[in-house]
Amino acid sequence: MESLRNKIVLVTGASSGIGRATALRLARHGAQLALSARNLDALEEVRREIELAGGAAIVVPADVTDSEQVRQAVESTVARFGKLDILLASAGLSMRAYFEGSSLESLERVMRVNFFGTLYATHFALPHVKKTKGSLVALSSLTGKRGIPSYGIYGASKFAIQGLYEALALELKRDGVHVGVVSPAFVDTPLRANVLNKDGKPWDVPPPPPFRIWPVEKCVDRIIRLIVKRKRQTLLPWFAGPLLVIDEMLGRVIGDRILRRRFPPGEGQGDKEIK
Repeated sequence: MESLRNKIVLVTGASSGIGRATALRLARHGAQLALSARNLDALEEVRREIELAGGAAIVVPADVTDSEQVRQAVESTVARFGKLDILLASAGLSMRAYFEGSSLESLERVMRVNFFGTLYATHFALPHVKKTKGSLVALSSLTGKRGIPSYGIYGASKFAIQGLYEALALELKRDGVHVGVVSPAFVDTPLRANVLNKDGKPWDVPPPPPFRIWPVEKCVDRIIRLIVKRKRQTLLPWFAGPLLVIDEMLGRVIGDRILRRRFPPGEGQGDKEIK
């Protein structure tokens, strides 16, 4: 894809899941990658895979909850490539537990990784992306569009991303900066096996998603199209948009009923379906 050739892209959360898959796809389209996450060994594997396919990538490890580490990752990217065209903020942490009974520490951790991790990356990338009139892209979720039981704090972190990026799209329009948000449903990634419970620990057996799990490549397709077309948002699946509109038109009554039955209280929080 010619429009991505030689673009410099910094991807947070590049060691696995959607971030990893998108980095590999971008490299195949000719982009040059800066790969960031905490897991250095996993990042090196992604870098090697890109280089074996003839692409170019560097590793800039960082914990997205540490603003200084994120700043250094951005600066290292610019120092190596001379510019930054695209930020893809995809680092994330999932938690499925009812708010009541959840530990404050685990709630804060989800917000630090998902929202502040995106905020820090965006804050430090912005001056460089303005120079190239490039793209700021954040990975959100359909839980950032509609409240869902047991995804209260996860959804809150994604609603916060949505709000931040909607404001940035307006603020940066005159500067020629593209600001986009990707909001998928359940995606088949390692994140699914590491969903946190109310104590902030991975579930021994994660609760099964009550809706379809989408292939990661479908999500990558949406991300690439959003970047190339400079769209403000993309949803997976596509029909989530019309469903959200209908849900609002019906006063959320039917949607509330469906969601309360599909996401009943989990481990240690009762086993009765909400009525």
